[in-house]
Amino acid sequence: MSWSNWPFIMSSVFSQLAIGAFISLGCVILSGKLCFGQSDRVHRTMPALWLMLFVSLILREGNLMLIQAHSAYLLTNEVLLAIVFFGSAICYWFFEKGLVATEGFRKVLLVNVMVLGIAYLVNGFVVRSSHWLVISHFMATTMVGGMLFAHAALVRAQHKVEAVNRIFPIGGMVLAIVCFITGASQLGDLKALAEAQNETGPLIAQIISLGLLVAATGVWLMPMITRSKPVQGVMTFALLLIFLSSLFAGVGV
Repeated sequence: MSWSNWPFIMSSVFSQLAIGAFISLGCVILSGKLCFGQSDRVHRTMPALWLMLFVSLILREGNLMLIQAHSAYLLTNEVLLAIVFFGSAICYWFFEKGLVATEGFRKVLLVNVMVLGIAYLVNGFVVRSSHWLVISHFMATTMVGGMLFAHAALVRAQHKVEAVNRIFPIGGMVLAIVCFITGASQLGDLKALAEAQNETGPLIAQIISLGLLVAATGVWLMPMITRSKPVQGVMTFALLLIFLSSLFAGVGV
């Protein structure tokens, strides 16, 4: 894609980040490590995810209506799964915030939403299975970015689960290394393509994307390296870097 397709790029980034973050948050909630107050504060951060999913759908469908396109941007399984996930997640959130039904039933709803999110991830990997570079970017946004977003939400909610401050950054770092190695190995093909077509934009975009991914991971790890508690400012900066990395990745593929 090119920068002219920015609505579709941002739509994908928003939905992938939000769904990845919800799955990570769901794992923490289901672990039972959060007390009622912490859980309530975590759920108060979730409207940010709903806003991102809503904006994602508006950007995509609104732009389609404006350009009246009927080619590459039809209602794919990925978009359909995102819509179903959005509706199911909102339903769960209202049940949880209103303490409707039993706790067990609400957990079942949460698990169902997480299953939909996992189905979204699996579908995303299957659709991109023939392009390693695209797979690496999808993984970086949904899994690395999603975990980072979830960690930022937990920090915002003033969680007390110390293990999260180790597991999330380390897990994100491992995934980021996999994404970096996979993405870097494809730069040779992009260089050859750039020389053949005299178009260096995609190559430059991919290099910037990988650099921002490394920077975001480094910022994310800083509190653990310095043995200090994560603060919202640091998490927000890391999240901004991963968001920009995903945008440049979308431009370069």
